[in-house]
Amino acid sequence: PDISAPGVNILAAWPTNLPPSSLPVDHNRVKWNLMSGTSMACPHVAGVVALLRAAHPTWSTAAIKSALMTT
Repeated sequence: PDISAPGVNILAAWPTNLPPSSLPVDHNRVKWNLMSGTSMACPHVAGVVALLRAAHPTWSTAAIKSALMTT
């Protein structure tokens, strides 16, 4: 991949049937949780690309990549 994005502390929806931690004594239920990892960054970068494509439909793929890399 040409673009790397931090996937640290991304606020994400969380299923209400699972606790926010993996501890067996955790009985908390939340609607949102902070997650980390590269799989958390990918949807955010894809969303930014979609917004750029919508705002600038004539931009090439290279122009969008350049905009992401220089911002």
